[in-house]
Amino acid sequence: MSVLGPTEFGAVLICARAVHVLEGVRELSMTKDDDGAVTLARSKLLSVVESNGYRLEVEPFRLLKTDEKSV
Repeated sequence: MSVLGPTEFGAVLICARAVHVLEGVRELSMTKDDDGAVTLARSKLLSVVESNGYRLEVEPFRLLKTDEKSV
């Protein structure tokens, strides 16, 4: 699956992009179970981003260190 060690920025960036893509699902019809699964996946991916000291702005897509302020 993955090489275990410190989480690389590239892995954080991929997780952030996945969260961004999952935002598009909100506008589509899904079953309750599918909605729950997508919500859980989004939440888990976002936790990887945030636990590594980053903040995600979805629109427009921006990944910032938590101490940076958006302009």
